[in-house]
Amino acid sequence: MDETPELMSPEELALERRAKRSTLLSLGAVALAAAVLAGLAFVYVQRERERDLVQWQVRLGIVADSRALDIGRWVDDRFAVLRDIAQNLSVQLYMTNLELNAPQADADAVEGQYLRNLINATAMREGFLAQGQTAVDANVAPTGDSGLALLDANLKPLAVTPGMPNLPPAMQGAIAQAAAGHPGLMDMRIGTGGKPVIGFAMPVYAVQGDPGVSPAVGFVVGLRVVGDTFFERLRQPGDTVPTAENLLVRETEGMIDYISPLADGTAPLKRRLAANTPDLSAAFAIRDPGDFAERRDYRGTVVLATGRAVPQTPWVVERKVDRDTALAETDRRLSIMLTVIIVTILGIAAGAIALWRHGSSIRVSRLAIRYKVASELFEGLLQFVRTITDSQPSQIVVSDGAGRISFANRQFAEAWGIAVTATKGKTLADVIGPARANPIEEINRRVLATGAKESHVHTIERDGNALVFSSEHVPIPARPRRAPEVLVVMTDVTELDRARSRSEAVFAELIAALVGLVDRRDPYAARQSARAAEVSAAIATEMGLDEAMVATARRAGQLMNVGKITVPPEILTKTGPLTESEREALANSLNVSAEIIANVPFPGPVADTIRQIAEHWDGTGPLGLEGEAILVTARIVAVANAFVAMVSTRAYRDALGFDEACDALHAKEETAFDRRPVSALINIIDNRGGAERWAHFRTPPAV
Repeated sequence: MDETPELMSPEELALERRAKRSTLLSLGAVALAAAVLAGLAFVYVQRERERDLVQWQVRLGIVADSRALDIGRWVDDRFAVLRDIAQNLSVQLYMTNLELNAPQADADAVEGQYLRNLINATAMREGFLAQGQTAVDANVAPTGDSGLALLDANLKPLAVTPGMPNLPPAMQGAIAQAAAGHPGLMDMRIGTGGKPVIGFAMPVYAVQGDPGVSPAVGFVVGLRVVGDTFFERLRQPGDTVPTAENLLVRETEGMIDYISPLADGTAPLKRRLAANTPDLSAAFAIRDPGDFAERRDYRGTVVLATGRAVPQTPWVVERKVDRDTALAETDRRLSIMLTVIIVTILGIAAGAIALWRHGSSIRVSRLAIRYKVASELFEGLLQFVRTITDSQPSQIVVSDGAGRISFANRQFAEAWGIAVTATKGKTLADVIGPARANPIEEINRRVLATGAKESHVHTIERDGNALVFSSEHVPIPARPRRAPEVLVVMTDVTELDRARSRSEAVFAELIAALVGLVDRRDPYAARQSARAAEVSAAIATEMGLDEAMVATARRAGQLMNVGKITVPPEILTKTGPLTESEREALANSLNVSAEIIANVPFPGPVADTIRQIAEHWDGTGPLGLEGEAILVTARIVAVANAFVAMVSTRAYRDALGFDEACDALHAKEETAFDRRPVSALINIIDNRGGAERWAHFRTPPAV
């Protein structure tokens, strides 16, 4: 509990203000220092991190450019080899003569041998043929994965190197590129020997042909096994970063192919990952070559990565390095900064605590003086509160959300056979029993949650008697060192409840007698009111109305025909057509009924409900009320009364079937009747057993 200034001396007030001021200043200094240091550290580390990232972007980009250029130079060198053959004058003359079908005679054998020697020597020199092998005729069975070949315009082999395999289907695309005047490349694939193979194609033009314009008269094609020397070109000379890696990758049909061997030992073209793998660095490098970002590599490790496209190929060189390795120095600086900040804040906090303890020592001396006064004041206040509560006839108890009692008056303790001093600390369930305490505790928890006062009536069994209590539940806000609690005031209203029940019974008997008087005057309408009341209550319940509205609908249906006591019996029992005045007398009986009971204190608007029964949904009723302006209870009773009237025998007609009556009501929805009570009634008849429950309505009365 906060100390009140009224109880302090001027000296105590001065000491209190001084202690609070010192504490607040110390805490403010700690908070300000922490905020300034944290802000400076954050700005510094962010700038350092951004600077390091820019440096890594430049470093990775330089390496990626260098490796992509080297790989591209290797590919271009292979094209240059084929280009030298394609531009050889002897090759062009030979291909031109074939194209023109010129006579070859002995020159065919000589030039053919020359071409074989040419491609054999070139293959041996440029790595398209193993050392020591010689060229053979085109009809010799292939035995390897690499070699060179000369093809005519119809792709018929003219000369091939030993071991040159049949051209794979993928080579057709490279030849098509060559036919269009461009160097053709068959992308790297695994050959029959299990090693990566790449293919090249170059067009051969006639001696007087125009490259790129004239059609090719033949093609030079080459297949080459890609060995370790090719992948060694991905290594950056002098690279000292342990987690850095240069990869050759491509995207094929939604998959990322890792062309080069990986640091984890994976062989070339043996690792594939989906291109939509979240944050995959290789996919980023392929789709955004030249950009730089943090992504995850094939191991799932966070890396810094960039990419560069290799000219004349679908390949991309990805240069990456583990983020933790790259930014280790930045993270180390961050750790040092955080350590310095924490140590500084702890030092300032220690000073603040010292000042606070100094202020506390001042307060302790004052509290020692004031303790006795405060204790006596508290005891006097508690005795005052107990005197007031013990003088009340109600049971008063205060408990928290767990039902634990902090205060109870004498009436509560005596009612449940426990000493007042023994109630504190116990739960409601301990004192009055779990079955009785559960509903009270549930209400208390709801009151604590909403903060709104609630009133309830409970029936409690005790010593074989049913006792009725009204209870008020008032939330008590949280106080220093005290959780929120609820004040419960319980008053025994058993006798009042019994008196009310007796009054309601007498009232019900009077109403039944009055309705019975009306029924005796019109035998054909006998039980109409009771049945309309029953059906009205069922419809209101089906529509989900509360108990008060259900009771209002039932009571209005029961009393709506009371006004017929003013209608002559001969009109009520007349079998022929009614005159205009007779119809007005019957119609006015509802108003008479409402006037008769207008001053009876019903809980709900019974009189207004009866007065509006004849109103129509579309506003064509006698009072001109329309739609929602008509009381919902009046709309319900109107449907129930019409239904009961149609399924009951009258002096002038037989009873209708339930289906016929429902169809008739349905036909007048949104005109005479509200659709909702009609739908509720039909659902009761079809799905709630209403047809069986009300089957006796159709039985004619004994006249």
